[in-house]
Amino acid sequence: MDYKHWYAVTIQVNKERSTKAQLLARKALLHDPYLEEVEYLQRKEMKVDKGGRRKVKNKVLMPGYLLVKVRPQVIEHEDGTTSKVFPNDTFNLIVDTPGITRFANCNKDIPLPLRVKEAKKMFEMCDEAHLEVKQNLSSEFAEGDILDVVSGPFAGYKCEVMNIQGNKILGHLDMFGRVVPAEFTKEQVYKHETKTDTL
Repeated sequence: MDYKHWYAVTIQVNKERSTKAQLLARKALLHDPYLEEVEYLQRKEMKVDKGGRRKVKNKVLMPGYLLVKVRPQVIEHEDGTTSKVFPNDTFNLIVDTPGITRFANCNKDIPLPLRVKEAKKMFEMCDEAHLEVKQNLSSEFAEGDILDVVSGPFAGYKCEVMNIQGNKILGHLDMFGRVVPAEFTKEQVYKHETKTDTL
């Protein structure tokens, strides 16, 4: 899979499927040649009920976001050189679609693509290899700890603990090239146990 030229757009939460359908319908209607793919991330997630039984359910990752792949437009200049730009008509096609709010990351109104490494990580989070269930042997967390997020919309990411309020953990994630605050329960995160040498 090619992980270049993917962008994140913010949408109304729980409207991922319908917004994707509307955007693809507008693409077909307007014959846009640059919008290549539209996806929302989901994966199978293992749940353990109170009776200890495990169930697999489809879980939308990152609710409130769509990922769009947009091929850059090549502009030929009079001196024979070329440059690549985000196609303006495609920009309007996307942001004018009902349910879509804006691009998640822009520089002076020019959308910035996801880093290839970040896009690859997002799509790999949809892999069924993530079905393992992690449970904390200890619930001792401290500010500055780096935790794995194992369930919820940010599953697959790491978060840094900024504050602890009872059963709530306030943390920071690195998403879309910026720091995003988020709140977790202790069941949504996993702390790797550090091994200590014994004499």
